[in-house]
Amino acid sequence: MLAVDRKMTSPTLVDRFRAAMRRTAAGVAVVTTHGPAGRGGITVSSFCSLSLEPPSVLVCIRRDSTTLARIVHNNVFAVNVLAEDQSELAAAFASPATPHERRFSLGQWGEGPGGPTLEGAVAHFDCKLAHVHDYGSHTIVIGEVMDAASHDARPLIYAEQGFHRLP
Repeated sequence: MLAVDRKMTSPTLVDRFRAAMRRTAAGVAVVTTHGPAGRGGITVSSFCSLSLEPPSVLVCIRRDSTTLARIVHNNVFAVNVLAEDQSELAAAFASPATPHERRFSLGQWGEGPGGPTLEGAVAHFDCKLAHVHDYGSHTIVIGEVMDAASHDARPLIYAEQGFHRLP
């Protein structure tokens, strides 16, 4: 009986993958850029350190993202790790329907060497573009860190299709 139920309700691998990934928790960051291609920004939950020598990070961005195209053209970007009170900003930068300039009207922004940096963020990393690698629906973007700063704030978390605060 159990085997029959599995066959009848068995989701595709993609569906199972999505369901499993929803159960993982991740920090939330807004990746920004500025330069000849203009300002841009996008919310990501796939951000991590890559190396200490040289200091570097990686982010994964959908290949069809206008922000990705701007990062590649501008050759710089900044990663802003969001604080727990910045979920509205995270949602705005996550929506392709929100124009880039509207996104930047939320929050207070400074200008770093890699891109706009958000006041009140947990941390930010200014990067020069080191490498991009296309894989499936996304591009892995590697940045060599030019500058970094951290602040005393609690991080925003993304899990189960929503933004959350740590307990």
